[in-house]
Amino acid sequence: MKKMMFILPIALVMMGCTHSSTNNANEAAEDSVTDEMTDIIEEGESDETEAIGVEMYQQDVVDASALPQTAKLVDNRGQLALYVDHDQTPTEDNPNAYYTVWLVDENANTMQRVCYTNPTAAAPWEEMSGEKADAVEVPINLIATAEQAYFAPGKGTKILVEGCPDGRNIWTYIIDMDTHTAKMFPSNEGMNRMDYDNNEIILATYGYYAEGGRYTFLRAYSPSGKYLRNVGEREPE
Repeated sequence: MKKMMFILPIALVMMGCTHSSTNNANEAAEDSVTDEMTDIIEEGESDETEAIGVEMYQQDVVDASALPQTAKLVDNRGQLALYVDHDQTPTEDNPNAYYTVWLVDENANTMQRVCYTNPTAAAPWEEMSGEKADAVEVPINLIATAEQAYFAPGKGTKILVEGCPDGRNIWTYIIDMDTHTAKMFPSNEGMNRMDYDNNEIILATYGYYAEGGRYTFLRAYSPSGKYLRNVGEREPE
């Protein structure tokens, strides 16, 4: 299997989000950061997701000729390729953006839908608060965004997707295609890099100093979503 290293640009501007990928981290962000992000989700907004069934997630393998022409290649590993299709852009009547991620087997000429996003899905920020919080399992049909997709390190086929559904924070998920389960990471600035040699995912998060001002730090996670360690030092912004 070919080893690859992805390093995101210093700034990822999507739907008003700034994605910092500087090396930093010493301590985890204060719990108030996650509380603040929880407040961003309007009360009652997640109720809409209860009526959405698992039909949003397609496990069937179909012919790759059905891949939408608008889908864009975002990553590949061996004979496997990942495509993201921006199904619906925000409009005046509907401010939400919808994405579909497709996994294509180029040798077999088949494909499988990884996820179809639900922008009204809430994030379990409170469950992910704390310095050494792990990723939290979420229903695979309640992934809010997938503007980007990457193959994650480790055994099996795990796919990291992320985007900016709230106009401020980057939400990051990992989807296990072998078990058809998904988890959300306790990160708000997205992926910094993949470490395929050590089977680690490095994610960025911002926090606030007690005396004022913001900083960014990095954490390493396993492909299963376990917190491993902080990486480097905090870097003021």
